[in-house]
Amino acid sequence: MKDHPATLQLNPKEIFPFELDDFQKQAIAALNAGKSVVVCAPTGSGKTLVGEYAIYRAMSRGKRVFYTTPLKALSNQKFRDFQQRFGSEQVGQNVKEVGLITGDILINPEAPIVVMTTEIFRNMLYETPIGQVGTSVKDVEAVILDECHYISNKGRGTVWEESIIYCPPEIQIVALSATIGNPQELTDWIERVREKANVDKKKKYTCELVNSDYRPVPLKFHFINKKGLFPLLNAKQDKVNPRLKLKSNNRGSRRRLNREDCPEIADAIAAMQEKEMLPCIYVIFSRRGCDRAVEDLTSLVLVSREEGKKLQAILLEFFLANNYELQKILVEYFAEKEPELQQKLVSYAARNEGALDELIEFFARNLKIKTEFFQVLGQNSNFARGQQLEPLTRGIAAHHAGVLPAWKELVEKLFELGLIKLIFATATLSAGINMPARTTVISSLSKRSDEGHRLLTPSEFLQIAGRAGRRGKDIIGHVVTLQTPFEGAKEAAYLATTGAEALRSWFTPSYGMVLNLLQKHTIEEAKNLLERSFAEYLAQLKLEPEQEAIASITTELAKIDIELAAIDTAHFASFEKLRERLREEYRLLEILQKQAESNRKQKIAPLIPKIEPGRIVFLKGKHVKITPPLAAVTIAKIPGAGRSPDLICLGKDNRYYIASSNDVSDITNEFIPEAEIAKIVLPSLQGKIQLGRWRKGNEITAEIGDLIAKQTNTFQQIAPEVIEQQLVVDKVQAQLDNHPLQQYKSPGSLIKRHKQRVILRGKLHKSQVKYQKHKSYSSYYWEEFLNLIEVLREFEAISGFTPTALGEAAATIRGENELWLGLALMSGSFDDLAPHHLAAAIGALIIETPRSDSWCNYEPSIEVLQALGIKKPANEAREVAIANLSETRRKLNQIQNRYDVAMPVWLERKLIGSIEQWALGVEWGELCENTSLDEGDILRMIRRTVDILWQIPQVQQLPENLQSNARKAIAQMKRFPV
Repeated sequence: MKDHPATLQLNPKEIFPFELDDFQKQAIAALNAGKSVVVCAPTGSGKTLVGEYAIYRAMSRGKRVFYTTPLKALSNQKFRDFQQRFGSEQVGQNVKEVGLITGDILINPEAPIVVMTTEIFRNMLYETPIGQVGTSVKDVEAVILDECHYISNKGRGTVWEESIIYCPPEIQIVALSATIGNPQELTDWIERVREKANVDKKKKYTCELVNSDYRPVPLKFHFINKKGLFPLLNAKQDKVNPRLKLKSNNRGSRRRLNREDCPEIADAIAAMQEKEMLPCIYVIFSRRGCDRAVEDLTSLVLVSREEGKKLQAILLEFFLANNYELQKILVEYFAEKEPELQQKLVSYAARNEGALDELIEFFARNLKIKTEFFQVLGQNSNFARGQQLEPLTRGIAAHHAGVLPAWKELVEKLFELGLIKLIFATATLSAGINMPARTTVISSLSKRSDEGHRLLTPSEFLQIAGRAGRRGKDIIGHVVTLQTPFEGAKEAAYLATTGAEALRSWFTPSYGMVLNLLQKHTIEEAKNLLERSFAEYLAQLKLEPEQEAIASITTELAKIDIELAAIDTAHFASFEKLRERLREEYRLLEILQKQAESNRKQKIAPLIPKIEPGRIVFLKGKHVKITPPLAAVTIAKIPGAGRSPDLICLGKDNRYYIASSNDVSDITNEFIPEAEIAKIVLPSLQGKIQLGRWRKGNEITAEIGDLIAKQTNTFQQIAPEVIEQQLVVDKVQAQLDNHPLQQYKSPGSLIKRHKQRVILRGKLHKSQVKYQKHKSYSSYYWEEFLNLIEVLREFEAISGFTPTALGEAAATIRGENELWLGLALMSGSFDDLAPHHLAAAIGALIIETPRSDSWCNYEPSIEVLQALGIKKPANEAREVAIANLSETRRKLNQIQNRYDVAMPVWLERKLIGSIEQWALGVEWGELCENTSLDEGDILRMIRRTVDILWQIPQVQQLPENLQSNARKAIAQMKRFPV
């Protein structure tokens, strides 16, 4: 340990050279009393210090500590931090005191401090082959579960629950969590779990809650609309600022705003600059949105001259130091274009004294050349995007999962140094990375999710907002929300004043869990372990509310049954069927109308350049997105982007439009008199003019708009097929109008009430089943556990309750569907595959079905497709000798459906050619150019493949040849940036 002698009692004042907050002192006292502790506090409040004290304390007593995080990137960051903080003796590139285990990385596993992902810790606790990662829990005094609120993560929360359930009670748990709504429930559950696992009943293992709402830098909430920046909340900070309340329409509901009525990114940044609120993290829930925001701010400079010099110096060193190939490319590129720049580059590459300053001064005098230089530098770098690098020199960057980790680390470093003032980031930035800012902007209060478009939860909002305010630098942290077409100040105020919601459990049994438990426990012991889950604990707490819910649903159902008693239930189904038919016929009508419009556009295209002022046309196209087409009169022509001129038109809606040739859907034989056209005074054409809707007209043009409307009421030509389909629509509409439900006052309301009745009946059934389960103390997930056992038996992965060779192999593997991976690896299909073919085949088993618009120019090899069962082998004898994986997949899906098991069974071929090519040595830049995926997505796909390959040699049941080829594939794929 560094600078601290081994003692039994530690004085926190000697370790931390500053006054601790009360909650930190309380947590330290609990640890010193031998208790486990749950620390819930806002983001940036100093929770990590409690974990650091646990490390100092354990090392002073000659004990070990495990520090777990939810992400490999966060584990790597903590590993580097702890090397600096706790390291005293250097061993190679690392320090003796700190180790790291993340699946594909194993460094100093027997060190006193071992940083690992939570999955690794959970696997270790299984004490089965997968847990053999080079260390054990021997002499471990404490485990720190960082980001413990991940227990509420739908995809990964089970790992945290298992880690707590299986952790020996004598090991102290230090659970560090962001603010949650039910911290006492989490604490009580941890204590109950540890007591159930306690063999020595003489000793009591308690867990103490340290819950703090203290925030070292208080938050102030703001709202930006078209009028500017305002306080979001009222004086009491408990409701929306009255000045921000939107007026309702006559029906009492708020209308949706147009995009033009909402502030642009540039407006928000200008408002924050004026109030000195930078540096800022600007959250946009879209990678493309982040990238576009950076690219659109072409002239914005947020750094001073000196900061700009520092930035450029760091970037030049980062990209060019010891990168002779990139130096050569730049020197050759600018040799003829900019000889002076070429000379300065040569001098810089030679490390001549003062060369760096001269190069930066040259850029200061030649801004266009500087822009081009950094674009070329980015385009020829292995991990930077050309269009993103130059904005970095102006203090602007993007940070999201689509860019490579090396780029993100560079951005994070520059932000911490204060050289980047504005980062556009997705919400993934919230996951533990240390990047506080003075201001956080939340661009939208809703985002896409598996359940569709939804409002942010209070916890999501608070976690993003919590990044605002830098301890020791800012007196106040600023949180800015924006007016959007869908959400405004009302929604923002609700999220800002609502406390975090309660943690929930997503505990879900998996094949790996079943197989690992059955290797070490009887079926009764396994059931007992499942009954310790957080889900089970919360379920027992909910018995009384569920009983009340059943009574409430029953009452509501009775009311609806009385309301709808006189109506034949068959009428509801037939009415809905007709409505669906009508929607489909309308959809077909719209398709036919679009086809007719397209055909008409092709016919009139040659006539458009000849259109004279006064001619009435119809507008509809890329820049005039309206239905139906808009009648408008041509006023004038201006030069267009192509051969045809653009038209300045006045629509019958009394608005001017700038229309390209593609926006003209029809030309009439009608004219507005020349005398009327002469009355029009066009708005100024100075400045940038965009195609589409332009300016509002005046009283004079309003009269002309009326003339246009009168002369075009009956003009539009309608294609025969459109007329025919319109008749079909009218017929179905007539059937709907004459339906028996129409005799009632409001058929739509009746349909809604019937749907509500169906939903309530389903809820009632589920609630009753759930209540009966809880009442009888049956395991919350026991039925699901038993269903997994049945599937495993169908494939002979277990015999009775004992795993077979296939079961032991599947238990050793970690993935989304361990049985599927075990079946594939044990099938013999992969035994003789070359390393690059093996990598592609493994990728096929773990890659999710990509978006329909995804593409890859690399086709997988025939050997890979044959191994996957997608193509038949040329050798019929081999086809008989090995199992057909496509058939196995079909059977697994079928049996899973039979037992109501929802585990993914991937077999993806569209993207796996890129994995094969990477293993064959293709360059990173070329790989990225040949697929639609972002660099970060490609990297994750390859790393996930490497992770499974890394596990293959640990599966003792697999042949040596397959294990050897897996090692070779890893060696071929583990190169920058992987």
